[in-house]
Amino acid sequence: MIVQKFGGIAMQDHQNRKLVLARIKKAISIHQKVLVVVSAMGRRGQHYATDTLLDLIPSSGNSVETDLLSACGELISASVLCSELKEAGILATLLYGKSAGIMTNNAYGDAQIEKVETTSITAAFQQVNCIVVPGFQGLSEETQTFTTLGRGGSDLTAVVYGHYLNADVVEFYKNVPGVMTSDPFREKNVQLISSMTYEELQHKINGPVEVIQKRAAKFAALHNVPLHIRSLYEDKEGTFVFN
Repeated sequence: MIVQKFGGIAMQDHQNRKLVLARIKKAISIHQKVLVVVSAMGRRGQHYATDTLLDLIPSSGNSVETDLLSACGELISASVLCSELKEAGILATLLYGKSAGIMTNNAYGDAQIEKVETTSITAAFQQVNCIVVPGFQGLSEETQTFTTLGRGGSDLTAVVYGHYLNADVVEFYKNVPGVMTSDPFREKNVQLISSMTYEELQHKINGPVEVIQKRAAKFAALHNVPLHIRSLYEDKEGTFVFN
Protein backbone atom coordinates (compact mmCIF):
# COMPACT_ATOMS: atom_id res chain seq x y z
CA MET A 1 0.00 0.00 0.00
CA ILE A 2 1.03 3.63 -0.35
CA VAL A 3 0.16 6.98 1.20
CA GLN A 4 -0.73 9.92 -1.03
CA LYS A 5 -0.88 13.49 0.27
CA PHE A 6 -2.77 16.22 -1.59
CA GLY A 7 -2.43 19.85 -0.50
CA GLY A 8 -4.70 22.86 -0.67
CA ILE A 9 -4.06 23.61 -4.33
CA ALA A 10 -4.90 20.04 -5.33
CA MET A 11 -8.15 20.19 -3.36
CA GLN A 12 -9.23 23.73 -4.20
CA ASP A 13 -11.62 23.06 -7.09
CA HIS A 14 -13.36 20.30 -9.02
CA GLN A 15 -10.94 20.54 -11.96
CA ASN A 16 -7.92 19.85 -9.77
CA ARG A 17 -9.74 17.15 -7.83
CA LYS A 18 -10.33 15.30 -11.11
CA LEU A 19 -6.54 15.04 -11.35
CA VAL A 20 -6.47 13.83 -7.74
CA LEU A 21 -8.97 11.09 -8.62
CA ALA A 22 -6.80 10.03 -11.55
CA ARG A 23 -3.70 9.80 -9.32
CA ILE A 24 -5.61 7.73 -6.76
CA LYS A 25 -7.05 5.38 -9.40
CA LYS A 26 -3.58 4.73 -10.82
CA ALA A 27 -2.15 4.13 -7.35
CA ILE A 28 -4.86 1.57 -6.58
CA SER A 29 -4.13 -0.26 -9.83
CA ILE A 30 -0.45 -0.54 -8.87
CA HIS A 31 -0.48 -0.80 -5.06
CA GLN A 32 -4.04 -2.13 -4.38
CA LYS A 33 -4.48 -0.04 -1.20
CA VAL A 34 -4.11 3.74 -0.84
CA LEU A 35 -4.38 5.95 2.21
CA VAL A 36 -5.07 9.53 1.12
CA VAL A 37 -4.25 12.51 3.36
CA VAL A 38 -5.78 15.86 2.41
CA SER A 39 -5.26 19.47 3.37
CA ALA A 40 -7.95 22.15 3.54
CA MET A 41 -9.12 23.60 0.22
CA GLY A 42 -7.09 26.45 -1.21
CA ARG A 43 -5.38 29.36 0.50
CA ARG A 44 -6.50 32.33 2.62
CA GLY A 45 -9.45 34.08 0.98
CA GLN A 46 -10.94 30.90 -0.44
CA HIS A 47 -14.02 29.78 1.46
CA TYR A 48 -12.75 26.68 3.26
CA ALA A 49 -9.04 27.46 3.65
CA THR A 50 -7.81 27.19 7.24
CA ASP A 51 -6.79 30.85 7.51
CA THR A 52 -10.18 31.92 6.14
CA LEU A 53 -11.96 29.82 8.76
CA LEU A 54 -9.79 31.21 11.56
CA ASP A 55 -10.72 34.74 10.50
CA LEU A 56 -14.27 33.95 11.66
CA ILE A 57 -13.42 34.11 15.35
CA PRO A 58 -11.61 36.63 17.56
CA SER A 59 -8.56 34.86 18.86
CA SER A 60 -5.26 35.92 20.34
CA GLY A 61 -3.84 32.42 20.75
CA ASN A 62 -4.28 28.70 20.33
CA SER A 63 -7.18 27.04 22.11
CA VAL A 64 -9.76 24.26 21.95
CA GLU A 65 -11.88 26.56 19.80
CA THR A 66 -9.18 27.51 17.30
CA ASP A 67 -8.08 23.91 16.83
CA LEU A 68 -11.64 22.67 16.35
CA LEU A 69 -12.28 25.39 13.78
CA SER A 70 -8.93 24.72 12.07
CA ALA A 71 -9.72 21.02 11.82
CA CYS A 72 -12.90 21.77 9.87
CA GLY A 73 -11.02 22.68 6.69
CA GLU A 74 -9.47 19.22 6.33
CA LEU A 75 -12.73 17.53 7.33
CA ILE A 76 -14.51 19.36 4.51
CA SER A 77 -11.83 18.32 2.00
CA ALA A 78 -11.92 14.70 3.13
CA SER A 79 -15.71 14.57 2.96
CA VAL A 80 -15.86 16.03 -0.54
CA LEU A 81 -13.08 13.83 -1.93
CA CYS A 82 -14.48 10.65 -0.42
CA SER A 83 -17.89 11.40 -1.95
CA GLU A 84 -16.28 12.02 -5.35
CA LEU A 85 -14.32 8.76 -5.10
CA LYS A 86 -17.51 6.82 -4.44
CA GLU A 87 -19.23 8.60 -7.31
CA ALA A 88 -16.35 7.48 -9.55
CA GLY A 89 -16.89 3.86 -8.50
CA ILE A 90 -13.92 3.58 -6.13
CA LEU A 91 -14.42 1.70 -2.87
CA ALA A 92 -13.51 4.37 -0.33
CA THR A 93 -14.25 5.39 3.23
CA LEU A 94 -13.46 8.35 5.47
CA LEU A 95 -11.79 8.05 8.88
CA TYR A 96 -11.29 10.95 11.28
CA GLY A 97 -10.92 11.69 14.97
CA LYS A 98 -10.39 8.62 17.11
CA SER A 99 -10.84 6.28 14.12
CA ALA A 100 -7.93 7.99 12.35
CA GLY A 101 -5.76 6.95 15.28
CA ILE A 102 -3.44 9.93 15.78
CA MET A 103 -3.39 10.68 19.50
CA THR A 104 -1.59 13.77 20.79
CA ASN A 105 -0.95 15.89 23.84
CA ASN A 106 -3.16 18.94 24.29
CA ALA A 107 -0.72 21.59 23.07
CA TYR A 108 -3.29 23.28 20.83
CA GLY A 109 -1.91 24.69 17.60
CA ASP A 110 1.31 22.67 17.75
CA ALA A 111 0.41 19.30 19.25
CA GLN A 112 2.93 16.51 19.60
CA ILE A 113 1.96 13.00 18.48
CA GLU A 114 2.06 10.57 21.40
CA LYS A 115 0.84 7.38 19.73
CA VAL A 116 -0.77 6.12 16.53
CA GLU A 117 -3.45 3.44 16.54
CA THR A 118 -3.89 1.70 13.17
CA THR A 119 -6.57 -0.83 14.15
CA SER A 120 -9.45 1.03 12.47
CA ILE A 121 -7.40 1.68 9.34
CA THR A 122 -6.35 -1.96 9.03
CA ALA A 123 -9.96 -3.09 9.50
CA ALA A 124 -11.24 -0.60 6.92
CA PHE A 125 -8.72 -1.81 4.34
CA GLN A 126 -10.38 -5.22 4.54
CA GLN A 127 -13.48 -3.60 3.00
CA VAL A 128 -12.20 -0.81 0.73
CA ASN A 129 -9.28 0.07 -1.55
CA CYS A 130 -8.99 3.68 -0.45
CA ILE A 131 -9.15 5.44 2.91
CA VAL A 132 -9.35 9.23 3.09
CA VAL A 133 -8.03 10.92 6.23
CA PRO A 134 -8.03 14.65 7.04
CA GLY A 135 -4.49 15.82 7.64
CA PHE A 136 -3.10 18.31 10.16
CA GLN A 137 -5.07 17.00 13.12
CA GLY A 138 -5.17 14.54 15.95
CA LEU A 139 -7.11 13.90 19.12
CA SER A 140 -5.92 14.79 22.60
CA GLU A 141 -5.72 11.68 24.79
CA GLU A 142 -6.39 13.80 27.85
CA THR A 143 -9.35 15.90 26.68
CA GLN A 144 -10.63 13.88 23.67
CA THR A 145 -10.79 17.15 21.68
CA PHE A 146 -9.36 17.93 18.26
CA THR A 147 -5.78 19.19 18.15
CA THR A 148 -3.71 20.46 15.23
CA LEU A 149 -0.09 19.64 14.37
CA GLY A 150 1.23 23.05 13.38
CA ARG A 151 1.33 24.77 10.01
CA GLY A 152 2.01 22.26 7.25
CA GLY A 153 0.96 19.48 9.61
CA SER A 154 -0.77 17.46 6.89
CA ASP A 155 2.69 16.59 5.60
CA LEU A 156 3.54 15.17 9.02
CA THR A 157 0.27 13.23 9.05
CA ALA A 158 1.17 11.55 5.76
CA VAL A 159 4.70 10.59 6.81
CA VAL A 160 3.54 9.27 10.18
CA TYR A 161 1.00 7.00 8.47
CA GLY A 162 3.67 5.94 6.00
CA HIS A 163 5.80 4.72 8.89
CA TYR A 164 3.11 3.06 11.00
CA LEU A 165 1.46 1.36 8.02
CA ASN A 166 4.80 0.33 6.49
CA ALA A 167 3.85 1.97 3.18
CA ASP A 168 5.89 1.37 0.03
CA VAL A 169 6.23 5.13 -0.38
CA VAL A 170 4.61 8.42 0.65
CA GLU A 171 3.74 10.58 -2.36
CA PHE A 172 3.38 14.36 -2.10
CA TYR A 173 1.57 16.02 -5.00
CA LYS A 174 2.63 19.60 -5.76
CA ASN A 175 2.25 22.36 -8.33
CA VAL A 176 5.91 21.80 -9.30
CA PRO A 177 7.59 18.74 -10.87
CA GLY A 178 9.39 17.88 -7.64
CA VAL A 179 12.31 19.33 -5.71
CA MET A 180 14.02 21.82 -8.01
CA THR A 181 17.51 23.31 -8.01
CA SER A 182 15.93 26.70 -7.15
CA ASP A 183 12.50 28.29 -6.89
CA PRO A 184 10.81 27.72 -10.29
CA PHE A 185 8.45 30.65 -9.67
CA ARG A 186 11.38 33.06 -9.32
CA GLU A 187 14.10 31.58 -11.52
CA LYS A 188 14.06 30.51 -15.16
CA ASN A 189 16.89 28.00 -15.43
CA VAL A 190 15.87 25.39 -12.89
CA GLN A 191 16.30 21.63 -12.98
CA LEU A 192 14.48 18.77 -11.33
CA ILE A 193 16.48 16.88 -8.73
CA SER A 194 15.48 13.28 -9.44
CA SER A 195 16.74 11.83 -6.16
CA MET A 196 18.21 13.03 -2.90
CA THR A 197 18.97 11.88 0.63
CA TYR A 198 17.01 12.88 3.72
CA GLU A 199 19.94 15.07 4.75
CA GLU A 200 19.89 16.85 1.41
CA LEU A 201 16.13 17.37 1.68
CA GLN A 202 16.44 18.89 5.14
CA HIS A 203 19.18 21.20 3.88
CA LYS A 204 16.95 22.21 0.96
CA ILE A 205 13.94 23.09 3.08
CA ASN A 206 16.06 25.30 5.31
CA GLY A 207 16.07 27.63 2.31
CA PRO A 208 13.25 29.94 1.18
CA VAL A 209 11.13 27.12 -0.31
CA GLU A 210 9.80 24.60 2.22
CA VAL A 211 9.00 21.69 -0.09
CA ILE A 212 7.48 19.74 2.79
CA GLN A 213 7.07 20.58 6.47
CA LYS A 214 10.36 20.38 8.39
CA ARG A 215 8.88 18.17 11.12
CA ALA A 216 7.68 15.76 8.42
CA ALA A 217 11.11 15.67 6.78
CA LYS A 218 12.81 14.98 10.13
CA PHE A 219 10.33 12.21 10.96
CA ALA A 220 10.89 10.61 7.55
CA ALA A 221 14.66 10.69 8.06
CA LEU A 222 14.42 9.25 11.56
CA HIS A 223 12.24 6.33 10.44
CA ASN A 224 13.54 5.86 6.87
CA VAL A 225 10.16 6.56 5.26
CA PRO A 226 10.63 6.69 1.45
CA LEU A 227 9.21 9.86 -0.10
CA HIS A 228 8.23 10.83 -3.64
CA ILE A 229 7.61 14.52 -4.30
CA ARG A 230 5.93 14.95 -7.66
CA SER A 231 3.61 17.02 -9.86
CA LEU A 232 -0.17 16.92 -9.68
CA TYR A 233 -0.41 18.20 -13.25
CA GLU A 234 2.06 15.91 -15.06
CA ASP A 235 2.05 12.15 -14.70
CA LYS A 236 5.83 11.95 -14.44
CA GLU A 237 8.26 10.85 -11.79
CA GLY A 238 9.47 13.64 -9.53
CA THR A 239 12.00 13.54 -6.70
CA PHE A 240 12.61 10.39 -4.68
CA VAL A 241 13.99 10.83 -1.15
CA PHE A 242 15.71 7.98 0.66
CA ASN A 243 19.00 7.12 2.38
